Amino acid sequence: MSERHSHEPDRIDELLGSLHESRMAQEAPAGISVLPPAPQRPHRSRIWIVFVLIAAVAAAAVFLLLQGRAASLNIRSFPSGAIVFLDKQQVGTTPLVLPHVTPGTHAIQIRMSGWDTWNGATTAARGSTTQVIANMTHAAYSLIVTSTPPGATVTLDGTTKGVTPLTLIGLKPRNYGLVISLKGYAAISRTVDLSDGTQSTQDFSLIKAFGKLSIVSNPAGAQVIIDGKSRGVTPLKVDSFPVGDYALTLKLDGSTDITDTLSVKAGIPLAKQYKFDAELGELAVSTDPAGASVTIDGQVMSQIAPFTFSKLKEGTHEVELDLPGYLPWSGEASVSKGQTSRLSIALTKLQ
Repeated sequence: MSERHSHEPDRIDELLGSLHESRMAQEAPAGISVLPPAPQRPHRSRIWIVFVLIAAVAAAAVFLLLQGRAASLNIRSFPSGAIVFLDKQQVGTTPLVLPHVTPGTHAIQIRMSGWDTWNGATTAARGSTTQVIANMTHAAYSLIVTSTPPGATVTLDGTTKGVTPLTLIGLKPRNYGLVISLKGYAAISRTVDLSDGTQSTQDFSLIKAFGKLSIVSNPAGAQVIIDGKSRGVTPLKVDSFPVGDYALTLKLDGSTDITDTLSVKAGIPLAKQYKFDAELGELAVSTDPAGASVTIDGQVMSQIAPFTFSKLKEGTHEVELDLPGYLPWSGEASVSKGQTSRLSIALTKLQ
């Protein structure tokens, strides 16, 4: 049907041309020939076809141009040097530019040793570059510390954390100074790198160790108490004393206690000297006749008069004298710090 319609304009043109030729032949003078008119061309149809072709070519060019404009991604991380995974495929390390990425949504994962894994998603637009910035956070690490025997003090970077067995959490992936100490055993120091997973568990086998200890006091005879246990009186010398830190207390009648901390180290002599505040005095007791027994502050003394009693506290003391055949005597005697006081009594003979 389309072919019949397409030829109808040509037939009309032919008929019109024949009529025109007949008319021109009749009107033309004798002896003059009339040329037939030039054939008519369908100008409008051809212009329309050309227009359609141009539009089709332009549309195809635009389509091909758009197809050639891929999306791109610019991926950065802080810190840099992290491994990048795009849709679960490793594609490089940050900073990273991916120039040929399929437009659409993509899953991005960024990994770096010692840092928490970063996960995100981004939409890549055709013909443009999408920025992706990952701020990494430090991973939290744990440190397990054990020792044989247990109960050792754990010091991390100079700070005491507890005793073994001990688990430390929330640590950053870096180097730490670790020290283990226990009374009677040699201390052990290590540098631990928590960025290395194989170092997250630390075990120590402690070895017994001894040092030398010497304690003297002025005046001598002070009671030596170490960690609450009496060790004797000054001067005190011990050639084999377990290493460690100890609390020391020195006690001397009539004086304020002296306290200190002893740090005994393996193979190193520790010599300590102390001087008491002189709050003591002396009392020289004599009787007439001699030989009386003496009681001071209710305590019967082993010595008889005349005798000088030392290491008495400053102040007033109750003194009792007793000699067979004589009336007992009792009274007060005053003692001054650093001085010798005298008490001389003439006893009364019994009738």
